Amino acid sequence: MLISDLLKAIDVTYKGKDLEIGMITDDSRKCEKNSLFVCHEKGEAYVEKAIQNGAVAVISKTYVCDGCIVVPDTRKAYALLCSAFFGDCHKRLRLIAVTGTNGKTTVATMLHTILCLNGKKCGMLTTVCNMYNGESHGAQLTTPDCFYMHRMFSEMVKSGTEYCIVEASSQGISQQRLYGLGFETGVFTNLTKDHLDYHGTMENYREAKLNLMRKCECGIINYDDSNKDEFISATKGKTITYSIRNDEADYTAKCVKCDESGSDYAIVAQGLIQRIRVNTPGEFNISNSMAAIAAAIECGCSVEECAAAMRSFSGVKGRMEVLGINRDFTVIIDYAHTPDSMRKVLLSMRNFPKGRVIALFGCGGERDKSKRAEMGKTASELADITIITSDNPRHEDPTTIIDDILVGVKNKKNKVFIKENRTKAIEYALKIAQKNDIILLLGKGHENYTVVGDEKIPYDEREIVFSIINNS
Repeated sequence: MLISDLLKAIDVTYKGKDLEIGMITDDSRKCEKNSLFVCHEKGEAYVEKAIQNGAVAVISKTYVCDGCIVVPDTRKAYALLCSAFFGDCHKRLRLIAVTGTNGKTTVATMLHTILCLNGKKCGMLTTVCNMYNGESHGAQLTTPDCFYMHRMFSEMVKSGTEYCIVEASSQGISQQRLYGLGFETGVFTNLTKDHLDYHGTMENYREAKLNLMRKCECGIINYDDSNKDEFISATKGKTITYSIRNDEADYTAKCVKCDESGSDYAIVAQGLIQRIRVNTPGEFNISNSMAAIAAAIECGCSVEECAAAMRSFSGVKGRMEVLGINRDFTVIIDYAHTPDSMRKVLLSMRNFPKGRVIALFGCGGERDKSKRAEMGKTASELADITIITSDNPRHEDPTTIIDDILVGVKNKKNKVFIKENRTKAIEYALKIAQKNDIILLLGKGHENYTVVGDEKIPYDEREIVFSIINNS
C-alpha cells in the first residue's frame, strides 16, 4: 500500500517519496523490508534499530529522524493506520466487546459457542485463543496488537464471518488498541482490584473500562457489581442488566442448584423463563452465562436456542477446568489471580462440604504487589489447607513474593504450607488429598509456561498433574 494512501487515515499531508508499505509495527524487532515503524513513548531509542531492520518510514510525536512523520498521538495513529492497511474490515463485522476484571474469556467463549451453534458465523479474540471459520489461532495478548487484530478482522471478513467477539483488557483500551472501532454490544462483567501496577489507581482502571462502554451501542451490565450505575450511564445506547440475586435486573437467576460439576438455574426476564445448565462449577459462572445469553438474545437468538447451546458448552481451558484424573478427589485448574477471583472460587467450593478445599497458588513477580497479602488472607481464611508456591516470578526472588503473601496469612498452624517449587507443591497437594477433597490449582489457568527472568519456560500444570498421578 502506498504511504500517501495510508496516511489519509490520519489526515496527514505527505510530501515525501511515495513509498510502498508492506507492513506496520510499533516493535522495532518486528520491522522488515518496507515497514512503517510507529514510535511510541520511549521508542526513540529503537528508531535506528527499526531502520536497520528494514523500516522505510517512521511516525513519532517528535522529529526523531530524517523524514519522520510527526503526529499528536502515535497510539491512535497506529490503530487507524493498521485499520486502513487492511481495508477497514472491522466495519463489515458486528463487533461485540467483553470487558471486566474477571470472567471475560469465559463470557466471550460462551457467547461464541451460542452464536456458532445457532448458525451465526462468529470469530473471537480472547486470552486463550483467537478463532474464526472454526479454526483456532494462537493468542498473543488479551487484546491483540493493532496490526495483528486488523489482520484477523480481514481474514474473518474473507471467510464470511459476521460477528467478532473481542476480549477487551484495560491495558488494551488505555493503549488505544481499540481506537476507531465501533461496538454493537459491550458486556461488562465486574470490576475489582487488579492491574494497579499499570493504572496506578482504581479510578484510572475504572475509567479505562468506562471508555470502552462509551463506544458501545448496547451495554450488557452486571447488576450485582457495585460499579453498575457508572457503567449504565457510560453506555452509548440502551442497557440491559443481569443479576443472580437482584430482581430489579432485566435478567435474573432463580432456583439455583450448584455442585462441583456445574450449575442449574432458571433465567427469568419479562415474557420468558428457561432452565439453563452450566457445565462449569462456580456461582460466578452462572453470572457469566447470563451475560453471554443476554448478549446472544440481542444478536437474535432465542432463549431456547441459548439453553440448548449452553448444554453443549464444555468450558474454557484453565477456567474452572476439572481434570479427569480418575481419583476419589477432584483437581480443578483456574486462572484466579486476584483477591476477588480467588474469593469467588473458594466460596463456590465451600458450598460442597463433602471434603476439604486445598488451595495452591502464588503471585506473579513484577506485578501489583498490594494484592499479595490480600490473597494470602483470602486463601488462609477460606481454604482448609493453603499451599503457597511460585507463579511467574520474572525478575523477583520467589521467596520475597511468598513473604509478601504471608503478611496476610492467618491461622498458619497446620493449615498453611510453603513449597516454592510449584511441581513439588502440586506433588504435595496430590499426596495429602483425601476422598472428596477438592484441589484448586490457582493462578496459571490456560498458561503452559512459567516466566523466570526474561525466559518463558514450558510448564503445563495438566501435564504435571497427570505425570505425578501416573507415576504414583
